[in-house]
Amino acid sequence: MTTSPRTFLLSPWSHGVGFGYIGRALTIATELRAAGHRCLFACDTAEGIVARSGFEVVGAPGGHNRAVPDMGRRQGQYISIDTLDTAFAIAGYYHADRVRSDVLTDIATIKGCDPDAVVVDMQPTAALAARHLGIPVISVGDSDFYRPTANSWMAWLPDEAMVSPYPSCVPAFNTVAAELGVEPVDHVTEVLLGDLTLVASVPELEVDQEPLPWREDMHYVGPVFWDPPWSDVAGTLSEHGRDRTRIYITLGHGGKATGDQLQPILDMCAELDCAAFVSLGFRPDDELPTLPPNVLAGGFTGISEPIRWSDIVINHGGYSTVLTSLMYGKPQIILPFMSEQEANGVLFAEAHHAGFVLRRTSRADGGSRHFTHRLRYSGESTAGQCTSEEWQSAIREILSDPSFAEGANRISEAIRSVTEARALPRTITAFLDRVR
Repeated sequence: MTTSPRTFLLSPWSHGVGFGYIGRALTIATELRAAGHRCLFACDTAEGIVARSGFEVVGAPGGHNRAVPDMGRRQGQYISIDTLDTAFAIAGYYHADRVRSDVLTDIATIKGCDPDAVVVDMQPTAALAARHLGIPVISVGDSDFYRPTANSWMAWLPDEAMVSPYPSCVPAFNTVAAELGVEPVDHVTEVLLGDLTLVASVPELEVDQEPLPWREDMHYVGPVFWDPPWSDVAGTLSEHGRDRTRIYITLGHGGKATGDQLQPILDMCAELDCAAFVSLGFRPDDELPTLPPNVLAGGFTGISEPIRWSDIVINHGGYSTVLTSLMYGKPQIILPFMSEQEANGVLFAEAHHAGFVLRRTSRADGGSRHFTHRLRYSGESTAGQCTSEEWQSAIREILSDPSFAEGANRISEAIRSVTEARALPRTITAFLDRVR
């Protein structure tokens, strides 16, 4: 490890669909800080989890310095996003003016703290700003951030037409890149390719997918997940569920799924001889579900301790949750609320027979709906709402078929071999020693 302290500016995606990006940056920052480096953040969540974790937020006022990870009036609905390009378009990045505004904000933030490197997690304008200023870019992300294939976030629809209602963001990015003297890109994923790129996956999870555009300074680092340092969930779970099937339930931080969608899972638990723990995230009081006697609840607890405690994980398909469940060898049942979450369930859990997706989507034949749902047991469903009976069928299947646990354990060995050896601070500082 280098003895020279470095300053890092972490700029995770702040356009609000989850805590995964902020959390992953917090894990990296925590490891770098423990190795003696200074870490600053360009944004925080509305709940202030970055500041609460002891990091300084230096993002310029306005712009995108505050993440609000929810879907607003679309909470509870299935959100279809076919590619990274569409995700950026939802943020308005097919308009050059919007790209320019956010890049100028990022330039001001970077100049204000003069970092040795900028760490981005799906944040394209910070990457452009850093390149303009000659600052090394370290990019961390899901594997599909870097895969330029059609429908990369809806990989179960490989032969169907693109579904994006937006134009590509590439012309807008290249317009601003030209103004900044930055190299143009042919595909939007190239904006995120860093001077050092850390892919939060392992090769064994990617074997049946289109190959990544591999480069010399790309590294698989396995799942990078964050647990709030203030969480006391390990103590809560220490005596819960002894000698019974243990089920961990999380549908994310509370901004995607409604309480009404969570309640049937808890009702299912009431009918079983099991012990369950549900993470409610930052769910408001008027959305809190009714808990059966055999279910304990926590707020925004982090995922590693509940997953480690559990026998089965019920989740929404978030990248970190799916991969961490695989890392600990836990079979999982996935109810996705976004297309990328469905892809995570299909490509990572189902492909390795480590669980299954309870609600699948396909293109609708016509009418005003773009997609229709198919539930695993009860079939076609316009709303895609899973009843308690649907969940009971899912639990019975995963408990009665030991091959799901066997599949999870097989892939667990591959993931652990990468995560246990990755040494993120050493990888990052060794890279900076080479380039600066």
